[in-house]
Amino acid sequence: MKTLSIDKFKSLSDLENYFKDEQTCAKYLAEKRWHGAPICPRCSCNKIYHRGDGRYLCTDCGYTFSVKVGTVFQDTKLPLSTWFKAIYILCNCKQGISTRQMATTLGVTQKTSWFILQKIRILLQNKEYPDIVRGKIITIQGKRTRLKMRIADSPHNVHPAIQDFIISQSRIYSDEYICYQTLEESEDHKYKTEDPFPLRQRTSDNNKGGTINSLWLQIKRMVMGNYHFVSASLFHRYIYEAIFRDRFKKQTCTYRFEAMLGLTGIVITYKKVRPS
Repeated sequence: MKTLSIDKFKSLSDLENYFKDEQTCAKYLAEKRWHGAPICPRCSCNKIYHRGDGRYLCTDCGYTFSVKVGTVFQDTKLPLSTWFKAIYILCNCKQGISTRQMATTLGVTQKTSWFILQKIRILLQNKEYPDIVRGKIITIQGKRTRLKMRIADSPHNVHPAIQDFIISQSRIYSDEYICYQTLEESEDHKYKTEDPFPLRQRTSDNNKGGTINSLWLQIKRMVMGNYHFVSASLFHRYIYEAIFRDRFKKQTCTYRFEAMLGLTGIVITYKKVRPS
């Protein structure tokens, strides 16, 4: 398959014009997933026979599969072009997109749009992030955000939750909410809190405060402006969405699209999308 230019998809219309049919989408996905060498998702054998109808046959175990098997697109009834448009829109909308707007753009129901967006957000969860957060922490659970979180607005409830996930002596960038200011008074776990708004010069760890402030405000505007309400059980997915766009903000639209498409090699079940 011909290698695409890094700025091939400068707009959504370019994407729609290129992926006109399902066959083109399947070839593009196969190239990005296997790089010309298909692998059986059941036995990991590389001796694969192309049947010519868009499906593959493993010569070792006899398993017949398509390029969707073993990916987030497995068992989907939607065409790949719809998924590609959803991925492109989500990774290039700076402040996210609501389920209703996505449903209108894709021509699907709002419920289907919600599941598509949640599956894509699950893909963005970086497995390299440690369970214990180290270094700079961006906290946005203050009263100004109006987010309905499980943590009550009390230092007695906030401090134990922070200590479970953040190692001691970490630098926490937060707003002026009293729960964060009293962290420095903790006897066993002392943290250094700083207001991100006045930080315009380099801090002691050679990081620009303006960058921290930019991401912090972007998450607030994303949640308050587009999503309005985010449940506590799914809140982390929206954080990963904002972090992904911030990491690739200097890249082209095509680069972000291909980077997100490269993460689709996992199967996401209904139970994982909507946990009890």
